[in-house]
Amino acid sequence: MKKILLLIGSFCCLFITAAFAQSGGGQATIVGKLLDDQSGKPVEYASVALLKATDSSIVTGMLSQGNGDFSFQAVAPGQYILKIYFIGFRDFYKDVTAKGRVDVGNIRLKTTATALKGVEVVGEKPAFTMQIDKRVFNVEKNIASTGGTAVDVLKQVPSVNVDIDGNVSVRNGSPTIFIDGRPSTLTLEQIPADAIASVEVVTNPSAKYDAEGMSGILNIMLKKNKKMGFNGLVQGGYTSNKSSNAGVDLNLRQGKVGFSLSYNLRDRKFPMKQRMSRKNTDDNGGISYQDQFQEGDYGRRFQNGRIGFDWYIDNRNTFNISQGITAGDFNNTSDLRINEMDEHRSVYQYGLGYNNTYHNFRNYSTQVGYRRTFQKEGQELTADFTYNRSNNKNNSDYKLQYYDLNDQEDNSLFQPEQRYGRGDGNTSYYTGQIDFVNPLNEASKFEAGLRINARKFNNKLNTMGKNFETGDFEFDSSLSNNYHYTEQINAAYVNYAGTIGNFGYQAGLRAEQSFYEGEMVNVKDAAYSIDYPISLFPSVFISQKFKGNHEMQLNYTRRIRRPWFRDLLPNLQYSANSASRGNPELQPEFTNSFELSYLKDFDGKFNVLASVYFRNTNNAITDFYVDTTLNLDGQDRKVVLSYPINADQRNTFGAELTLRNQITKGWDITTNLNIAQTSIDAEGLNNNGFIWFGKINSNTKLPWSMVLQVTGEYESRRIQPQGEDAPEYQIDLAIKKDFFQKKNFTVSLGVNDIFNTDRDLRWTNTSFSETERYRKRVSRELRLNVSWRFGKVDAQLFKKRRGNDGGGDMGDGDGF
Repeated sequence: MKKILLLIGSFCCLFITAAFAQSGGGQATIVGKLLDDQSGKPVEYASVALLKATDSSIVTGMLSQGNGDFSFQAVAPGQYILKIYFIGFRDFYKDVTAKGRVDVGNIRLKTTATALKGVEVVGEKPAFTMQIDKRVFNVEKNIASTGGTAVDVLKQVPSVNVDIDGNVSVRNGSPTIFIDGRPSTLTLEQIPADAIASVEVVTNPSAKYDAEGMSGILNIMLKKNKKMGFNGLVQGGYTSNKSSNAGVDLNLRQGKVGFSLSYNLRDRKFPMKQRMSRKNTDDNGGISYQDQFQEGDYGRRFQNGRIGFDWYIDNRNTFNISQGITAGDFNNTSDLRINEMDEHRSVYQYGLGYNNTYHNFRNYSTQVGYRRTFQKEGQELTADFTYNRSNNKNNSDYKLQYYDLNDQEDNSLFQPEQRYGRGDGNTSYYTGQIDFVNPLNEASKFEAGLRINARKFNNKLNTMGKNFETGDFEFDSSLSNNYHYTEQINAAYVNYAGTIGNFGYQAGLRAEQSFYEGEMVNVKDAAYSIDYPISLFPSVFISQKFKGNHEMQLNYTRRIRRPWFRDLLPNLQYSANSASRGNPELQPEFTNSFELSYLKDFDGKFNVLASVYFRNTNNAITDFYVDTTLNLDGQDRKVVLSYPINADQRNTFGAELTLRNQITKGWDITTNLNIAQTSIDAEGLNNNGFIWFGKINSNTKLPWSMVLQVTGEYESRRIQPQGEDAPEYQIDLAIKKDFFQKKNFTVSLGVNDIFNTDRDLRWTNTSFSETERYRKRVSRELRLNVSWRFGKVDAQLFKKRRGNDGGGDMGDGDGF
């Protein structure tokens, strides 16, 4: 508690310090105020448009507020033209360089006798934008993931790889995944794709970001609509696997307040096949074989709701609060068969049974945020708090009975097994952060911030195993647990950035301190308490811009990967001669990451981002397999046990190339290629090899308001300490058509994994076994989705209209 109070006190001190300082890297913000040149009064509901400086095409637009304020958020850095036009006033133009926060001040509009006709401003976001420090993928352009989850979205994002279990990797390493820049208890499968606006890929974050994550940060940004008036989206879909989805998204913005409400429902089904083939060698050199088959259904049914409130106090103060609720059932059911074979692979005994798990969850997420900007350009103060609470219930049923070749029960070699587990748990996760940015002059700025993350995890599982002699079910302590876990991470950072001509530099230092406590209540002396001392994470960025719109950057960061609570959880999970557990003695891994990047833009039609990188990881966390004997239900069983360990080190040399090519006005292709040489040393074992990963996204505008999208990816083998994973690839295709004059009704048809090739295949070798694991989920799926956008851009939605209402129909859902 003292730690929490200390951090809260520090937050308050920084807030007060920043407030007195006023006396307030990424996307930019442009704000200003419109005044009548003669009267000096605010000009409300004037049209404000942002145009590209290169070709004067419209990027976006809005109406000024009642007090004359206007604000463009999340603008890509670059050169723009600000255009203002309104009935009775002369058109106004101003060149603007979007970088950080730009306050164009008070703009005085001169009157004119010439009336202007209404002008419709329609802007379209690019599908993919590249910056030197991150890449932003606009999900709203992606139709292959429509009706899916965040897993399907990330499969379409360049540089990102997602395996059959939904595990995410970037450059063959694990990134940290944020939701709206903050940690969450939600899994990727619990986030509907239709709720996501964009995904930011940050491969080498600065000291401002969390140091967690060997391969940087993936930030999933949820949709936030700030258009004036009322608008909404209703959508639904169905698939060839009898999966379905439906949702509604409503937004209301009037004056200084905005409301949003969304609800999504998903019911997904995935038939699954698994096979494990193992060659066993006993102590005397004897050889036997075993094949294990599982076949069943994976079901994912959940619903997600979110309500938000935004208060635009004025152009320099904004307050927002949102509440999300997600609930659902993830159930896996499968039949089980095991063939026991001799050295000639002839079956002499087989086992039949089932292995079913049922997971019910409910998650609550609350976010509160405040943003204060100042008259000094670029100076701002932000503070936010996020709270997540998740409750769950976990049930399991397992049975296995062996038979001889005459189909008669045979317990001579293997005793029958039957057990069930009943458990529940909860997780709470909260994050508080405050940041202050202060430009010292036109060429330099200073940043500082504090952050606290805290998590509490409780889980209880009672497993009852059948005693076949008595027929009673008895408590099985080896497969039961009552576990409590807490962690707290405190962080502070400072950043200084500046430029000298075309040369830029940034240096930062982040300090993080972490505390862990865990206890297995049902096991004597099974508790630990770890206080990691303050670790320092420096970051250095230098860049040089050249004539011809290209840039080179060199950077270095230090990263950390802390064990996840499930990595530390010592309870045992067992299924048909295979078992796994956590490792309470696991230590964090530390990575030194170096990257040299080159970015070139050819008139906005062809972008090149090339990088070479090196990562050195000490205490690398990896899975390890051993042959052992476990006592389960009073019986000794030989199993292959897996658990995470700290390897000595992992080294990776790599290069990545990303190309975005606007081939024609209606056709663009984004290509991503990553190649690397990796090696890992663990427990006296060494494995190394060459790996590569490639992905291509093609978007084509067709006649009759149609869009065609094709995505393909390939991943080579992956290196493990005791084996490797097989290569894999898949291709997705989708087509979309807009209907009606306003193009507000859309139908999309997609095929995921056209050739049905997505699967997981792994080989693992231990001292006494050679194992091949194969898993295949039905991934080829035909998806049909429909959506209807509606609404009205109207700044006076609830006011009595006088003269021109300054609004207009926006049935296409785009408007400004």
